[in-house]
Amino acid sequence: MKKLQWWMRIVGGFYLLLTLMNLIFLFGTPESFGENLPSPLSTDPLAVRAFTDAWMVFVFELGVLGAMLLYGSGNPVGNKIIVWTVIFAEVFRGIVADGIWITRGYAASSYLPFMVIHLLIIVTGWLFLRQAGKLAN
Repeated sequence: MKKLQWWMRIVGGFYLLLTLMNLIFLFGTPESFGENLPSPLSTDPLAVRAFTDAWMVFVFELGVLGAMLLYGSGNPVGNKIIVWTVIFAEVFRGIVADGIWITRGYAASSYLPFMVIHLLIIVTGWLFLRQAGKLAN
């Protein structure tokens, strides 16, 4: 159970850190997001704006999940649905979405490292959830 509790704290803190960093970029230097778009979208101000608007939704979701993980870490087994939510979010908005982006021309060098992080979160979350489940039975 302690491993799951620490997983929730570490992933929750990581999510909140990513949220803060992304909000600084979104509201401080939104034009920098154009560098992440494939050509010719990277030079189209409307495309950059649309991307940053959509990215903002993702960032807010990340912040909510991070806060819920930290809150739920006080009773990790009782809040395992939050862990499952994060695991499935990492599979679909993480690995699957990043894979689709790569096939659409986004830089693999930017998204492959994140795919590894997504996979690490998925695997460790699932393992710690299983271990906590065995202790709770």
